Amino acid sequence: MKFKELPEGLYQITDVDNSLNKVFVQPLENPDNIPLSLFIPEPVQVVHDGRSYNDKGYFFPKNLDAMDASYKTYEEVRKERKARNASYGHVQRRLLKNEPLKGKTLDLALSLVTCDDPNAGVNKDPFAQGIAKKLKAGQPLDDYEIHMMVDVWLLHAKLH
Repeated sequence: MKFKELPEGLYQITDVDNSLNKVFVQPLENPDNIPLSLFIPEPVQVVHDGRSYNDKGYFFPKNLDAMDASYKTYEEVRKERKARNASYGHVQRRLLKNEPLKGKTLDLALSLVTCDDPNAGVNKDPFAQGIAKKLKAGQPLDDYEIHMMVDVWLLHAKLH
């Protein structure tokens, strides 16, 4: 359902996936018992004759009404992030040990080097293409390539 079709009530945004144009919300039964978070904006009040958004400008989606909405609790979001970050940790450890990546670990590493355009496949950047080719061939990366994978792309992926 679209966000603008949510029933009346008070909702907390628990996660946003801009690539899917999707926002995840958790209905708040008791507005006095709102969980605190540094990353999640204040609750959103949905009423029958209009909507009231508390946009603090941090991680608040700008096109909220046009986004799809699904229900997801903080606990579900926390578990998903923990599992995803553990997978990123496996990639990081293997890269730092110059071990070849295989299976799901290789797929995850390659997903960091690909761009968002499904028609492009591997990122059009020759540097990123070189990293992808080395990863697929099981060749060790040089220091700068490891730095880009571990300290830039993996770090940004963990924060998302």
